[in-house]
Amino acid sequence: MLRRLSLILALGLTLTSLLLMPGTNLLTMPAYAAPAGYSEETRKLLEKGLTVVEIDREIERIAGLRADTEIGIEQASKKLVQQEVAIAAKREQAGRVLRTYYMGQKDAMWSALLKARSLKELLVTWELMDLLFKSDHEILSRYEDDYKALQNGYRSLERSKEELARVESDLIAQRQRIETLQRELDSLLAASGDEEGLRRMMEEMQAYWQNVGIYEVRQQFRALSKAMSKLPDWLKEHPDALETNGLKAKLTITDDQLNEFLRDQDDRLRDFTISFATDLMILEGSSGDVKARIEGHYTIENEPKNAILFHVDKLVFNDLELPDTTRRDLENEFDLGFYPQQFISYIKADSVKMEDGKLVVGLRLGK
Repeated sequence: MLRRLSLILALGLTLTSLLLMPGTNLLTMPAYAAPAGYSEETRKLLEKGLTVVEIDREIERIAGLRADTEIGIEQASKKLVQQEVAIAAKREQAGRVLRTYYMGQKDAMWSALLKARSLKELLVTWELMDLLFKSDHEILSRYEDDYKALQNGYRSLERSKEELARVESDLIAQRQRIETLQRELDSLLAASGDEEGLRRMMEEMQAYWQNVGIYEVRQQFRALSKAMSKLPDWLKEHPDALETNGLKAKLTITDDQLNEFLRDQDDRLRDFTISFATDLMILEGSSGDVKARIEGHYTIENEPKNAILFHVDKLVFNDLELPDTTRRDLENEFDLGFYPQQFISYIKADSVKMEDGKLVVGLRLGK
């Protein structure tokens, strides 16, 4: 790990010096930025190298999540101990209140009420009883509320421990995965006949991805996410996209319409093109020397609210496919879906399909 960090730091300094040279453009980097001319074997090596870098980044993320979860568990445990101490006194108070009722210790009050010799004495006795009953009720209510809070705290702590176990398992799996990949890479490089040259090429590509590529890809995802959030407004201006049939409706958006909409939203999307195929949406384009291709599909989700969410199935950077960890990271950070109820509040999406050139969403009345 230290060797890899030192290498990345050295490469970063080298790239910085290149960027500071007069006439150097951030997106006009050496030829290794575009591996299209390489052999299939070299492309696979570069792809595995990027996968190692990205899984390494995922390991760091998971390790940070584990540390945060451990701190949360420790803080929650201390808070529960404090709550247990505080609730002990209230439990004793509640017990005394209940004993007075079940052991008949309030009977004297009822007797005094019945023996009242005047209306004034009756009202005074009733007011005293009312105050006592209210006080008893408040004591029992506070105890019940605190007890529920304590139980909720225990349940939350259990969920945190389950999450920590899941994170630990994921961390172990990713570490095993990167060790296996590293062994495969070392074996392939040793058998290549040009281990030193290929390693240098891989390191350059990794540095380019970390310094330029991931920034550009994230910028495109950010622009797409922001634009998609405005799609309901576009739909309101294009009611012809909606066909109704009784309690059902169908929303049809062509890829030409979607491309026009996206390009109007952000200049960064002018070099990107969306196309629909059977069960597939493809976004591809370039920014300087960075080429990206995103493939994915939509699903209907009802929790926490009705939505048509986009899932990234494939992410390609400069002809190199990135791993599932990168796809999942971008998918979680940037929402490329849309929400029909922002278009019409009383409808729900219940089906979605992609055909050649269009996206078709089935809708029905209901919340």
